[in-house]
Amino acid sequence: MKERLTITLERNIIEEVDKSIDGINIRNRSHAIERLLEAALNQNAPRKAVIFAGGELIRYGNSTMPKPMVKVNGKPIIEHVIDMLLNNGANDIIILAGEKGDEIISYLGDGSRFNVKITYILEEHRKGTEGALLMAKSLVGNEPFFVVNGDNFYDFSTKEMYKQHIATKALVTIALTTIESTRGFGVTKLEGSKILDFVEKPYSEKSKLISTGFYIFSKEALSLIEPSSEPSMLEKSLFPKLAKMGKLHGFVMYGKWAPLIANELEQSIKEMEKLSKAK
Repeated sequence: MKERLTITLERNIIEEVDKSIDGINIRNRSHAIERLLEAALNQNAPRKAVIFAGGELIRYGNSTMPKPMVKVNGKPIIEHVIDMLLNNGANDIIILAGEKGDEIISYLGDGSRFNVKITYILEEHRKGTEGALLMAKSLVGNEPFFVVNGDNFYDFSTKEMYKQHIATKALVTIALTTIESTRGFGVTKLEGSKILDFVEKPYSEKSKLISTGFYIFSKEALSLIEPSSEPSMLEKSLFPKLAKMGKLHGFVMYGKWAPLIANELEQSIKEMEKLSKAK
C-alpha cells in the first residue's frame, strides 16, 4: 500500500528528477522520485540472472561460434546482455553454455572484468531451454530471478516488470513487445496481464504481442519442470502449464529489443548495432 508524502527539495534536485520523466517508463515527478529511491535502496531488482548461451552454433565470417559470441559494435551480444542486467541490478550471473562454451568462458572469465560474478553450467548434450534451466535450480536461490536469451539485444528498465511480477503473484512474467510480422515468434493471448496461451500459428491471430525471451521467474516455477531425457522447451511445456494455472503473466516493455535471426544474420546485426549506438 502506498502512502502520500510531502517533501521539500532544492530546485536543482527537482530539475534533475524531471529530466528522467519520459511519459512511458517514468510517468510523472512522483514516479520519478519513487524510482530513484528504489535504485538508491537497491529494492525491486532481482540480483541473480540465468543466461541461455547454448543451442546451435552459427557460421559468422570464417568462424563457427555460439550465437551469443557474435559481435555487435565490437562486443559479443552476451556482453551487451550482461551490461543490461547489471544496469537493472543483477550482478550474480549463471550462464548455461553448450557446444564451444569454452569460447564464452575464455572471453568472460569469472565476470570481475564486467563487475559481475559469473558461474557456468555446461551442457554435455542439448537439453533445450527447459532442461538447461533445470540444471541451474540449485544455484538461483529463493528470490525471483531473471532468465534471458543470450543472443538477443535488450535495453529497457525492468523495475515495473518486477513490481508487476510480485503484485500478480506470477510464477513467470514474460517481457512482451509488438511486432508487425510475427512469423517465427511465439504470439501470446492476453487477458489483462495474464497470458492465456501461446499461439503456434500466429498468422491465424490478430495479436501482435510476442515474447522477447526475457523473463522473471519465481523459484516455484522450476518445481513444475519435469526432467526429460529429450530436449524440452519452455514455450511448449512449462509455459502452457503455467497459463492453465493462471500463473503466467506478460509485461509489455517499452525499450529496445532485437533478436539474432540465423537466416537474416547481417540484417539482425545491423539492427542491433543501430539500437546499441542509440543508447
